[in-house]
Amino acid sequence: MDPQVMTLNELMRQIEETERLIAVYHNADEVIVGTEDQIYSRRGLINRITLTAAEIGDQIVNILERRLDAMRAELLKLEGQGESR
Repeated sequence: MDPQVMTLNELMRQIEETERLIAVYHNADEVIVGTEDQIYSRRGLINRITLTAAEIGDQIVNILERRLDAMRAELLKLEGQGESR
């Protein structure tokens, strides 16, 4: 099996986590954005900025909703493949 192919359980877990994150970002007052560098990863996030939810919250929620739609479509596809076997 291709290691990049997700199992149904993994995909369902990711869907649940994404649904949770949508609620978190939707209700957030502020969001901290930063970069992580492999060389400096022991230092945590670098180049951090704090943005208000009004500045970035909707964009993050929109991104997560698009990811969620794609994961749900993949789940339906995987479930359909299971039924045809």
